Amino acid sequence: MSDEKRKNQRLQKAQTLRQTHETWSGTCGRAPFWIVPDDIAPYRPFLFCLADESSKVLRTNTFEQEPSTNEIFAEVLHGICRPMLGSGRARRPKVLFLDNSDLVDALTPLLSDLGVRCEFRHSLPILKELLYSMEKQINRREPIPGLLTIPSITKPFLGHLYELAADFYAATPWYWLNDMNPIAICVTPDKEPRYAVVMGSGGEIFGLAVYDSLDDLLAIYDSSLSNQQLTKKSSTLVLFFEEARAMGFEDLDAMEANDWSVVDELGYPIFGRSTPSMEIRNPSKADLFWMEAALAGILKYLRKHTPVESFDWIPSDETISVKLTGGKTQTKLRFPDLNELLSGHLD
Repeated sequence: MSDEKRKNQRLQKAQTLRQTHETWSGTCGRAPFWIVPDDIAPYRPFLFCLADESSKVLRTNTFEQEPSTNEIFAEVLHGICRPMLGSGRARRPKVLFLDNSDLVDALTPLLSDLGVRCEFRHSLPILKELLYSMEKQINRREPIPGLLTIPSITKPFLGHLYELAADFYAATPWYWLNDMNPIAICVTPDKEPRYAVVMGSGGEIFGLAVYDSLDDLLAIYDSSLSNQQLTKKSSTLVLFFEEARAMGFEDLDAMEANDWSVVDELGYPIFGRSTPSMEIRNPSKADLFWMEAALAGILKYLRKHTPVESFDWIPSDETISVKLTGGKTQTKLRFPDLNELLSGHLD
């Protein structure tokens, strides 16, 4: 039986079913998990999910490509006529909430034939909790909250931060700077600098590691300390670049929804802070605001001073005026001599 014929049969059946006073919730978006085939690149399918007021799942299905209106309508009909085991008998709801206004407009005339009212809701708590539980169960870890969940972090700010990160990745500063070239970065109005080290000269992890104090920086050069001891000793702010699978789903969704691009498939920016348990957690809003100014300053510096050959380049100190989402500020870059730092002769 063709899909169209099956849909028409379910439509006819749905029109005869008992209608309740329930309000159901539905969504269709990128799934909180990855499909990893052997013959093609990993991808996130589109997931349709339909649930009733008591959080019982009536229907779920996945699609390789974004489903059409007719395909989603067929899924709703399936949930009405053949709800999943344990979610009650076949029935029609009174109202269906969806979190996509375009989909509401498309489905409204189709659902009106069933006497079902279709309405837009920006947030659907029942489905949010269900998808959270699904992600936790499938990935066997707590879901990673998106950077937009951090107070005061707005879409314009995050878009600019991702743009700076993409420019930093494209600038490939690891060709000229490595862990022997720490940078003391002081962002106005801070009085004390943080210390940054460009990662990537070894060809494995690319990005920027930021240490909150000079003591934290110097500890990484102490050969008597293991990586675990270093992690327990201090927390490090990091920006590193990886494939999309390393990024949190909420951040990936935000990038797709806002057309924030990356340079290539290995250039997805991940901002975080290390924890004593050697995990990466979200940074604070102060960390991200500082990172915006630091990246803007480093990029402006590199555009002005990037050498042709790395072996003959001696970076010089400079204070740079940078434009940020919230206005302008000063970023002071200082390139202290590592030997002097290690011997305790910091000027």
